[in-house]
Amino acid sequence: MEKYQWDLSPLYKGTDDETLIKDIEKMENLVKGSQVFFDKEKEEEKILREGISLMEEIVELVEKTFAYLQFVLAADTSNGKALGLLNRGRKVLAKFNGFEVKFSRVLGEMNLDSYLEKEEFKPYSFVLKEMQEGGKHLLSEAEEEILAEVSIYGTNAWENLFDQLTSKASAEYRGEEKNLTELRNLAYDPDPKVRKEAYEAELKVYPKIEDSLAVALTSIKGHVNTIARKRGYKDAIEETLDKSRMDRKTLDALIQAMEENLDIFHRYFKAKAKGLGKEKLPWEDLFAPMGKVPAGYSVPLSQRALVESFEAIHPPIAKLMDQAYNDNWIDFFPRKGKVGGAFCENLGSIKQSRILTNFDGSFNAVDTLAHELGHAYHGYLIEDKSPLNRSYSMPVAETASTFNEFHFLLDTLEKAKNEEDYLGLIESFLMGNAQTICDILSRYLFEKEVFERVDDEILSAKELCDIMHRAQVKAYGEGVEEESLHPYMWACKGHYYSAALSYYNFPYAFGSLYAMALYTEAKEKGPEFMEKYDAMLSATTTSTVEDVGAVVDMDLRNPEFWKNAMKTFEPYVKEFEKLVK
Repeated sequence: MEKYQWDLSPLYKGTDDETLIKDIEKMENLVKGSQVFFDKEKEEEKILREGISLMEEIVELVEKTFAYLQFVLAADTSNGKALGLLNRGRKVLAKFNGFEVKFSRVLGEMNLDSYLEKEEFKPYSFVLKEMQEGGKHLLSEAEEEILAEVSIYGTNAWENLFDQLTSKASAEYRGEEKNLTELRNLAYDPDPKVRKEAYEAELKVYPKIEDSLAVALTSIKGHVNTIARKRGYKDAIEETLDKSRMDRKTLDALIQAMEENLDIFHRYFKAKAKGLGKEKLPWEDLFAPMGKVPAGYSVPLSQRALVESFEAIHPPIAKLMDQAYNDNWIDFFPRKGKVGGAFCENLGSIKQSRILTNFDGSFNAVDTLAHELGHAYHGYLIEDKSPLNRSYSMPVAETASTFNEFHFLLDTLEKAKNEEDYLGLIESFLMGNAQTICDILSRYLFEKEVFERVDDEILSAKELCDIMHRAQVKAYGEGVEEESLHPYMWACKGHYYSAALSYYNFPYAFGSLYAMALYTEAKEKGPEFMEKYDAMLSATTTSTVEDVGAVVDMDLRNPEFWKNAMKTFEPYVKEFEKLVK
């Protein structure tokens, strides 16, 4: 193992490790057993006991084998052996679908409450009731199996088409061909001429692929609508909320508070425009850097900065961070064949996590580590739960990570030694949250209208651009120059092209506002609140979103809660307005 690379040996010693092969074979045998599980009549209690045991064994094996193989591939995308084993595992797991459908149906026919009074089943109350309720929305075993198989050539194929088209599309920029990722990354360049030319070049890319992407997007949304109704949901948003363990009243309260308080971030856009010497902020300047932020972090320096920062707010988080660094949970530096970006994977089976990042010594790189280590801390608080009780829903998934990110940035802001650093940090904070609120709202409004129209219309690229433009006008308001808005945002965001992740937008806004509300309480109440914070994170795997909020005395169905969360950003906007004058 090279220095500053993660240690995967607690999982397996390599792709040739006999234990890895045996675990995949064990998973194959368990899935084979699941296919005849219901062939012989069993008493209900025995079905319950043996079904839970079977699922937990498979969940543990899937977590270990799939995580390990995905880690290997993330560090070296050319590893054919790992990819082959991963595909073997995926094929095996696809055959487990029939058991899950049948088990949920059997639960639906049981008087489940009578069994949940017994000590051995009590810990599974939430997940079993969730499966029982979910069983009402399942098609027959045969239909579910057909649906899983044809999706490979249907919605999955449309999603693959998006990946292929957007990864290969390019435009000329200053005499060179640059792809979409390269052009979009130039939005952060300090030179305004570079940003403008890159944005203009980016907009020339989409007309080459817009028609194919329009067909792909509307086909996926039409498919999702159809299947959602077949399953007994009113629409796609109801299905998404069900999977998110969140009710419609909470979503409506969140969206209402965002829409009614957008002026906070519109003021930030106007102030930024003035700071850049412009009347209104053009789209290409949304990510224009202002001031400066700390830089020049080494790995040891990043460890010291994070541990010292979190010691002040919650020592258990600092202790977990120290462990992650010292026990080689983190793969730090970019290298050939390694994927970009960053992620964290919790491994309850070995009570650890693994983090991939592409560390470059910047402040943003350290803040990204704070974010991913938040996921690791969330994993630490649920690692003692049984395998079936270790999953949390999308809205709360970013809670601990965003809390960490906010704390490290705002703690660094408080310690800033000069005005340039102070401006750079506060601008970075507002820039990120303006995207999480305004851009996310525009994406939600766009997707909502598309879902409402695809049943009766074949939406063209031009119509999709029109829907996106109107959504952006509402979300960005007078803060951003209307004629500069990005009509093709629907063509560069992969979330729209997933049949499994409809409305993968509002959870980001939820996470940002919820984390800010939590952070405000933590700063005011200190250690006493952080004990509740830990209990709240632990509850995320066996509670609804609303019940999770109740652990920290927050009423997530109340628009006033979200309105107050939005207003916590206002003092930072006021400070930014003063600075740019």
